[in-house]
Amino acid sequence: MHKFRNAGPFIRSDTGTIAHFLRRFSGYHRYMNYVTPPFAAPDREHSVTASELVRQFGVWQNRAMRAPVYIFNRGHPRFVLAAVELIEELCAPYREAQDGTHLAPLLDALPEIVVLLDDKHCITATSAAARSYFGAGARIGNPVEAIEASIARGFLEAAVRRVAATGLIDTIELPSPSYLGRALAVMIAPQPFGIALIARDATVADELRIAEAEALALDDALGAARGIADVRINLRGYLERPSPALVHLTALTREALASVRFVTLLDISSRVAAGNAIEAVIADGTPRAVSADLLVNREAPVPIRIGFAALRIGPAVEAVRALIATETRAG
Repeated sequence: MHKFRNAGPFIRSDTGTIAHFLRRFSGYHRYMNYVTPPFAAPDREHSVTASELVRQFGVWQNRAMRAPVYIFNRGHPRFVLAAVELIEELCAPYREAQDGTHLAPLLDALPEIVVLLDDKHCITATSAAARSYFGAGARIGNPVEAIEASIARGFLEAAVRRVAATGLIDTIELPSPSYLGRALAVMIAPQPFGIALIARDATVADELRIAEAEALALDDALGAARGIADVRINLRGYLERPSPALVHLTALTREALASVRFVTLLDISSRVAAGNAIEAVIADGTPRAVSADLLVNREAPVPIRIGFAALRIGPAVEAVRALIATETRAG
């Protein structure tokens, strides 16, 4: 059973930028009122002073049916008299934009999970990432409950109502409706057109912490076992983040190991075979193993067995992992 809780601050550079973008974009029309250059002076047929308008309202009303009439006060245009049909036509695009649908093309360019809601808390626009994550639940017109997991039904809706009532940004953590055992951190932000939901997979952060802890524990275990070391080699053949176990094996400092090519740690007779194995792993991704002699600071070389494997991030090989173990050779 998931424990629903307030997830605390959810301000990352990417999501913070999205929220800022939404605030800026939603205020675009108000902003334009200040930056639009003054209009050209209207002709005399469609210009009238306030006092003249009062005296001959019927005349100017008829002219306003054909084109807007500018009402001047102290030599400056202050108001416009126009037909209702014209005002409705001019305001229609702005009204349509208030539900957030004008952001749909821009949302699809974002990698984040973004869902926009109207004032009735129904979905009006989603990012491509949101549609991929929530599936049919993210269809336009669906209530916000459609993107909630069944065991958390009503929890997100209650949070949305709270944000709409207070106008304050909130962040909650929910079980994922799409992936069992995973959680979503959802930032809920009020907008002029309704509510914006910006979500991320909260489980990733937990998994990263666990992976880092496991890597540190593995380094400690290899160091304690002695005679074994785990090594990461970049595509140029240099060591990356030398482990304490490798420091112990070679009797070199971490600083010294961080600036050398891996094959230079081996006896000259072993370097060609090890270099060829590394290049082959990078080329085809197939694991390989070689025997070699490891140079040890101020001591005799130590016979070792090295296993090489490709480290893939996506389809490409990003680095090579090597496991070094001392071995005993006959004779």
